[in-house]
Amino acid sequence: MAFIEFGDHGSPLDTSQRTAALEIIHKAQRPLLFVYIHGWQNNAVSGDVCRFEHFLDTVSSFPEFTGRKIDVIGVYIAWRGKDVTFPGLNLLTFWSRKSTGRGIAAANSCLATIEELGVAAREPGKEYHHTVLLGHSFGALVLGNTISHSILGANGEGGRSSCAWDMAVAFNSADNSITTRQLMSEFDYLYSYDPQKRAYVSRGNLGEETTALRENRPALVLLQSENDSATGQFFPIGQGVVDLASLHFHWQKVPVPGHQGEKVSENEFYTHTPGNSKYLVNYHVVPLGETSPPSGLRATENRAFEANIKQNRSDFSFYTSERNDGHEKSFCRNGDYTPGDVHPPTEKELWRKWKFEYIGNARVPCWIVRVPKDIIWGHGGLWSDNSVAMLGALFRIEFPLAGGKLTTPKPITAPKTPDLQQLNRDKHASQ
Repeated sequence: MAFIEFGDHGSPLDTSQRTAALEIIHKAQRPLLFVYIHGWQNNAVSGDVCRFEHFLDTVSSFPEFTGRKIDVIGVYIAWRGKDVTFPGLNLLTFWSRKSTGRGIAAANSCLATIEELGVAAREPGKEYHHTVLLGHSFGALVLGNTISHSILGANGEGGRSSCAWDMAVAFNSADNSITTRQLMSEFDYLYSYDPQKRAYVSRGNLGEETTALRENRPALVLLQSENDSATGQFFPIGQGVVDLASLHFHWQKVPVPGHQGEKVSENEFYTHTPGNSKYLVNYHVVPLGETSPPSGLRATENRAFEANIKQNRSDFSFYTSERNDGHEKSFCRNGDYTPGDVHPPTEKELWRKWKFEYIGNARVPCWIVRVPKDIIWGHGGLWSDNSVAMLGALFRIEFPLAGGKLTTPKPITAPKTPDLQQLNRDKHASQ
């Protein structure tokens, strides 16, 4: 695992850290690269380091990866998410750390670093490669704001640039949803969903397969726990305090993506995170009931992860196999973790099946997903076994096997700008 640290103004603290990370990637012939940006109350030496390391160790030990000789690589992007350690006073750093996260996302170095890591993973000669970006809390804020501009970036040929990474997932984002609304509006402007093709089709080039983006390849997935009080209850209060202090009382009305002609106050998006916005959430993880484990599993720990990546998930369903009781905390004691440790089965397996289901709002390649507490508990539950199993399902959904074999993903490229006549036809058709 490599570390890359950024200062409060987005400057890399040590450029040799990026060089060291790139050297690891260059040496790998079959890299599966995870780049993780931590959230509030964490830094380069906090408990999240241990939890990320345990995640990497777990993934690299699964037969689906060891048998295919996949090089699982992790890059931990650190910043000063923990500023004050005194109990109680540390909660008052919410506004300063949120502002710092936005500053890092707005600076050049974070995006440049992520892109360079992604390019290195897919350099010529690699037998296989995937780059997965992960962010949590304020780290999800950094991730979303860093890559959103790149997702829709234009190239010099009148089209859109492809991204250097293959998959981006944000957990319990602690950002307001203004930027996410804008991103979804841009996608709604560029794409029209075709249910027959199960794809997002360019409004500017309808009928051309080259401009269709399969439904299973969202550019960004935001996962929101249903019982995350930090973003659900306390975030609006914190935003309201900022409003009051800055005497900001007048808000413009802005279009709601996917709601033709409807406009609401932008304050609605300012005071709610993406996963808590009734105007943006477009997917739910819905329960399908208890079930039995599929046959042929070889893993002993978090077996649902293996079940989810072993077979394609064309219907967007997946398994979990554990009780979400916090047993994973025993793997990281006092921030220490021993790689290679064998963790015995919990012997409390509870196999259940779930499904990512579209529930309304804009149907675009940006998924805002509400997740039951049985999978992600509260604000910090992203590293639970069930959450990791769900992430494995998302990985297989986005990168299905071809004839049982691994494939290298095609870069996601946004389509060209649609013409005005087509937009008007789409608008009238939806009314």
